[in-house]
Amino acid sequence: MGRLKARWLAALVGVFGAPAIAQERMPTNDDPSEATVRARARAREIHRRELDTTEMQRMPGTRGDALLAVQNLPGVGRPSFGLGAFILRGSDPTDSLVTLESQPFGLPFHFYGLATTLATDLIDRIEVLPGNFSARWGRAAGGVVNVTLRSPARDRVHVTADVDLVDAGAYASVPIGRRSALAVGVRRSYVDAWLGLAGLGGGFTRLPRYWDYQAMYDADPSASDSVRLIVSGSDDALGFSLDAPDANDPNLRRNSSSAVSFHGVQARWRHHWHTAAQHSLSVAASTQDADVSVGSAIRYLTTTRQISLRDEFELRLGRWARLFAGIDAILGETAATLAAPPLSASGITDPTGATGLARYQGTLGFFNPAAHAEVELDDARRWRALLGVRVDRFSRADAVTVDPRVSGLWRAHPRLGVRGAFGSYSTIPRGYVVIPGFGNPDLGPERWWHGTVGLQIEVIPGALELTADVFAKWGVGTAAPSVRTVVRDGQETPERFANTGAARVIGAEWWLRLRAGRLPLYGWLSYTYQRAERRDAPGLSWQPSTWDQPHLLSFILGAALPRGWEVGARLRWASGLPEPVVTGALIDSDHDVALSWVDPQRTGRLPDTWTVDLRAAKRFRWGPLRMQFIAEVLNATNQANAESRIYAWDRRRSVFVTGLPIVPSVGLRAEY
Repeated sequence: MGRLKARWLAALVGVFGAPAIAQERMPTNDDPSEATVRARARAREIHRRELDTTEMQRMPGTRGDALLAVQNLPGVGRPSFGLGAFILRGSDPTDSLVTLESQPFGLPFHFYGLATTLATDLIDRIEVLPGNFSARWGRAAGGVVNVTLRSPARDRVHVTADVDLVDAGAYASVPIGRRSALAVGVRRSYVDAWLGLAGLGGGFTRLPRYWDYQAMYDADPSASDSVRLIVSGSDDALGFSLDAPDANDPNLRRNSSSAVSFHGVQARWRHHWHTAAQHSLSVAASTQDADVSVGSAIRYLTTTRQISLRDEFELRLGRWARLFAGIDAILGETAATLAAPPLSASGITDPTGATGLARYQGTLGFFNPAAHAEVELDDARRWRALLGVRVDRFSRADAVTVDPRVSGLWRAHPRLGVRGAFGSYSTIPRGYVVIPGFGNPDLGPERWWHGTVGLQIEVIPGALELTADVFAKWGVGTAAPSVRTVVRDGQETPERFANTGAARVIGAEWWLRLRAGRLPLYGWLSYTYQRAERRDAPGLSWQPSTWDQPHLLSFILGAALPRGWEVGARLRWASGLPEPVVTGALIDSDHDVALSWVDPQRTGRLPDTWTVDLRAAKRFRWGPLRMQFIAEVLNATNQANAESRIYAWDRRRSVFVTGLPIVPSVGLRAEY
């Protein structure tokens, strides 16, 4: 039970043919034109990867969960247990965008990584842009994960239900006339029920549970117009009691809890003026609340409300050219009440009694408008180029940035494509590094440069594909710890952070993908080698960044067998994340605690992690229902992967906090 609590505590502190296996291909103007406004538009991005619903549902080790499947793609790092985030090409997760239908999506995971907050049955595809994305996307220096929902069927009522040992969910779509349909999805976990029945709920003051909902209305008022309205939300909660004071921090006692929720609504209107012009307007509003307490002293209470708008226009200029132009803006505010340890430059959070707590209560507003324009040149057979520029204004920093970007694809052979890209990307620091008392509210934008060169090879057309990319990213003016003092609001105060840092990421990605169809096999082999480094000021040595993972490997292989059987396995290996090297401690006898000493010239690393996951499924019919029985074994070898390290009070000893042990799961899915 103590180890279970340690895992939840780590999560709390971390807050703040068949369908192809992937759809990355070389778009051409030979693609069929749209027959109606509901047809899928041609891909705009050159450096992109895509997953569809079927491949996400059959992915071993993910319980059919959509966003968890994304973490198997090349260039996507493995986050620690309890941290629901996307680490794209070594970037800080806060520097990447997660969007729903191109609008910001504030809470994509339950319990910081346990499950996706969207029903997979509602999802049509997930587009992953690990770097060198087009001027359409901004306020990000990492990458983009964009979720697109499927259009509800309009032929009849469709109902899907699934249940396993963790949660149960249902999805339904209902046609409304010939031109519109409504889709609804709901899900709720019952981990709380299992813990209660197993007698493991005694240490919890609130057993862990989550639920989510989605509703979508999709309509075509005319042959030239389409309208979509989406409502979604989620809610997570847990609480437990620390029976005895923490050995490392006596102030961590009594009850701890977490309550996180998200609710949002968005609407989109798309109009085709004629075959050469299209206009799309979408607006979204959301609220996100988090109330996290650790012990009796630490409290994170935040509420973020925002409105976002995206207005885009596409115009065909001729046989070889298209123009894209648009504006997008985000307006909102974050109200926060915080009492927590100050941000640690060493990477070790010392006991709260010795360091004291930083406190903040206030509201930070923001209004970040932007405009972008791109020209696509495409001769339909040999080459394609995308040239664009984006202009952003960041209200909090009172700064304007201009980011030019270019990418291109040369089809050297019908089965061989050479692609490359270079561009500028701007973002502003987020989170506690800009909150008064914790960081520096006057931090300015960070500027990043991305470069990528790669190959796309159809080894066996329609069956086996290989992509290989070499990439580099470097940032200037990044936020870094500062020991200087500044005058703020007429008072001398610690600066804490300044735009004096620099960062760089270099690496290579390989992705060999076997599509289902010609063979009864499907799967892929993806491998990424990368190094992510930073330095806090000119002249200082380069050190591994917080998100540096040199090796990332995913091997997935599945087979569609006779009589409705499917089997699959996944091997996933990742380098451990960096950690400070603790060399000793200073005993504080007044508070009966110790303060850590770390080696400023050297960074350690947690052990590598690896898991083997197995999946088997059987399809069958039961009257009018299409059924599927699914059995999975997560972490089949019961590997004790180290997710973090906890030190004894004197720093002489430490133990690893390990991830989930072997987890068997069985489920049943029914479709009508």
